[in-house]
Amino acid sequence: MDMNISRREFLKRSAVLGAGVAAGSAALSGRALPAGLARYRPPIDLAVAGGTSPARNCLAAVDALGGFGKFVQPGDKVVVKPNPIGSSPPEMAVNTHPEMVEAVVRECFAAGAGEVIVLSHDGMSSFTGNGTADAVERAGGTVKALQNRHEEFAEIPVPRGRVLRTVEIARDIIDADVFINMPIAKHHGQTRVTFAMKNLMGVNWDRIFFHRNDIERCIAELASAIPHSLVIMDANHVLLTNGPSGPGRVVRPQRVIAGIDPVAVDAYSTRFHEILPERIRHIREAYDLGVGEMHVENLRIEEVNA
Repeated sequence: MDMNISRREFLKRSAVLGAGVAAGSAALSGRALPAGLARYRPPIDLAVAGGTSPARNCLAAVDALGGFGKFVQPGDKVVVKPNPIGSSPPEMAVNTHPEMVEAVVRECFAAGAGEVIVLSHDGMSSFTGNGTADAVERAGGTVKALQNRHEEFAEIPVPRGRVLRTVEIARDIIDADVFINMPIAKHHGQTRVTFAMKNLMGVNWDRIFFHRNDIERCIAELASAIPHSLVIMDANHVLLTNGPSGPGRVVRPQRVIAGIDPVAVDAYSTRFHEILPERIRHIREAYDLGVGEMHVENLRIEEVNA
């Protein structure tokens, strides 16, 4: 912890700075969240685990980065953001595999977490219909379905924002010691793909604004304001068409990709859709904003068998 301040400590230090950046917003909380704030930096950029079990792939990928104990410390509040939409089974590649979510919640507690919250700006039916809620309960975590719960959101500044000067995000994200983003790799009709950065729209309150005001830029700017502790991409099943809700064409790469850089994870994941990272505008714009690395050839990648 000597090299990198904690999320909580950073929020204390940045209260005055945050208010100054977004001066003029009466409702501003004054709490800024920069990209790239990390408690632990692995010796590699990405770990790619392959095998027939989504849960084992997930655990193997994180183990290659150093294990959950490197990211979670005793007493931590951990927030996990899967993509839980709809009631489709995992084979439809619409929602993050519940077995992965269960494994992550369980391992966070094993590492000493005091609390693990699994949340998204969706209704509870999105968690119950596909088995995510049951998976979280089995592992001892708490589900928060944030649809219609505006009181659960707080406004933060977006220091590098051009379209977004401020944004309302889930308060639990602000208060967390550890934030784990768990997207699934799939097609999206408006942005071509929905990966880790697009998954952040599920922690934002006003998603309609994004869709009406340059969604690609908004995604990149939102990613610049929310630091990740860990990104775990579900590419066990990948939806190639008719996303984000399907049904559509599904392939089975049987892979999980883990890292701390959401741009790098997203850039790597474009290969499943046979698209170059720079062809996805929000990836390119996030790279230009300095959120992370989109040039896969520059990344240190380790492939492991689960």
